[in-house]
Amino acid sequence: MTVLQFWNEYLAKTGQKPQDAVYNGELCFEDSGWTGQSQLNLVLGEKKTAIFTPFPSFEINREKLPVAGEVYVVEDTQENPCAVIRVKDVKIIPFSQISWELAQQDGEDENLEAWQEKERDFFEEEADLCGFDFDEEMPVVCEIFELVYKKI
Repeated sequence: MTVLQFWNEYLAKTGQKPQDAVYNGELCFEDSGWTGQSQLNLVLGEKKTAIFTPFPSFEINREKLPVAGEVYVVEDTQENPCAVIRVKDVKIIPFSQISWELAQQDGEDENLEAWQEKERDFFEEEADLCGFDFDEEMPVVCEIFELVYKKI
């Protein structure tokens, strides 16, 4: 099924009119393999309801910051559409000030320290790839979202 077919199915099953629906593109968690699939499973199980991205990544890649209300088709690691999420809120917070309440929405870790360690590793890799330096006071874009539709 193509993304357009999936989007049309979503509109039909939710009763939305195409002119009223906001479509912002596709989203795939991680690059591929087990990590991407495990992230997707957390989203589909509604355990992952947030995405954390280093602010410099948006600047360097010349991407617009997300805003509440945006809707994305989520693809699996094979680029097959499987869900629709809606951004509920966007916060920009220094890494060191992200609370456990917010970090829990990532859906994976047992405590704030474990989340920080994992994210530090991820952000340092992202920093190396994109050409910026990670530090504890670096702003992080926190997208809080909700699953609004999934392929059954």
